[in-house]
This record gives sequence, structure tokens and C-alpha cells, in this order.
Amino acid sequence: MISCRQFRPCVSSLCHLILVNRRRSLTNATKYHDSLDTFLQYAKHHGLPVHTTYYVGTVYEYVVLDSLTKSARMNLEHSGGTGDNGVDLRGTMSTYKFEKKIPVVVQCKYEQKKPGARLFRELEGSLVNANPDTLAVLAAPLPATSAGKRVLASSDKAIAFCLILGYEEGGVATQMIWNSTADKLLRGLRVASVYREATVDGKVITVRSMSLIDT
Repeated sequence: MISCRQFRPCVSSLCHLILVNRRRSLTNATKYHDSLDTFLQYAKHHGLPVHTTYYVGTVYEYVVLDSLTKSARMNLEHSGGTGDNGVDLRGTMSTYKFEKKIPVVVQCKYEQKKPGARLFRELEGSLVNANPDTLAVLAAPLPATSAGKRVLASSDKAIAFCLILGYEEGGVATQMIWNSTADKLLRGLRVASVYREATVDGKVITVRSMSLIDT
């Protein structure tokens, strides 16, 4: 007969194994989707709960990917995974008059509070071992706090912040700011207001957005 003391470690090990396998399956799932549409199809097919952090976070990552492609001259792919320094998207961005492309990494934070100093410090960490000319972007659906903006402004890394609304709000980019280090990479570009079509509550409407254009 197995004693309670012998049984508890077995249960603990089994639970740990299940959690590890679950995380691996979610990480490996990335190869089965590469856009918002394919992820929604994947989630529906596998019955993923729509209120989980994984579901909500992945939807927002693809919203950001689509928005930055339309508004900020970026060509991105979904990334993420262990050992990726918190990077969710990576790719390139076209500079002034599309003369060259610079490497870009993006962290997406779909949270119910404004991004503060901690998240911008984490963003700096995403540039460890990166190409010196890499731009790191933090995307969030709420404005950055004053403390967060101070970290951005004082950083010696090329970092930027982009306010991108969530899927239910149309997923448009409404603001992009960057520091003086990033300005050396983005010189000749400025943010302009444009109007785009977006789907909100199942209806296609025209909303105000931003776009990077040549000065």
C-alpha cells in the first residue's frame, strides 16, 4: 500500500509535468497560426477559452502586428517563446524615404493599467545582445505613465511607445513616441493623423489613427 507521504510527491510531480507540457503546447502552437484570422480559427478548433491570458494576449499581439504594419512601416512576424527576452513580435522597419530597414522588436502588454517604469525597463532588457541599431517598441492599449515616459526619455537604448487599442476597440494605433536615441534611427519621420476603417462591435466605422510619414 502506498502511504500518503509517498503519494503526495507523485501528485506534485504529475501536476508539474502537466503544467510544463501545457506551456510547451501553447508555445509550439505558434507554428499553427501566423495572423489574427488563423489564430481565431485555431482557437475555435481547439476550444480555447476566450477569457484566458493566453487567448487575450495572443489576440492583442496580432492586433499590434497588423496595426504597426499599417501605421508604422513595419514588417513583423509573431515571435515569443522561452529565452526571447519577452519579445512578442520581431522584424524590420523602413526608415526615411524607405532608404533602409532597421531591426525591430516589440513587446505587447494588454493590461488594465497604464504602462509604467517597470515595463519600460523590461523593454530595455529586450535589447540585450541585439544589434545596436535595433528599435524596441512597447505596445499597450493605455497611455504610458509619467514615470514610464521618464524611463523612455532617459534611456540610452532606442525605444519607443505605441498606444494601440484592443481588438474590441478597432485595434488602431493612436500614438507613437520615441526617445532621442531612437530619433537617430527614425530621423526624417514624423507622426501624422489619418483616418482608417475599423471594425467595432461588428460594424465598420471610420476612426482617427496615426501614421508615420516622411517629413
